Amino acid sequence: MRKSAALVSLVGAILMVAMPALAADLGSLLNNHPDDSGFGTMDVNDLSRLIADPNAHVHVYDANGPSTRAAQGMIPGARPLTSDDHYNVTEELPTNKNARIVFYCANQH
Repeated sequence: MRKSAALVSLVGAILMVAMPALAADLGSLLNNHPDDSGFGTMDVNDLSRLIADPNAHVHVYDANGPSTRAAQGMIPGARPLTSDDHYNVTEELPTNKNARIVFYCANQH
């Protein structure tokens, strides 16, 4: 449980949601002003409610590197990306282009 609590504080509110997954302006994301692509940020409590909702059908991805995961843990139910800087979208993300996707990382990069 300590690792989960540490991860929550580490993640802070840097969670990105994509519906559908399209490119977005990073400045808008960090200021929590989603552009018309549907990207935005959410806090940990919002993500907890989303995960708990069986009708949300949300996919949560950990975009941290292996050393961060080892030190801080992962959000329960999240799927780790194979790499924190390069991964195969067609193999790792849902094929449904309208899927609700949440990525989280320990930093804004």
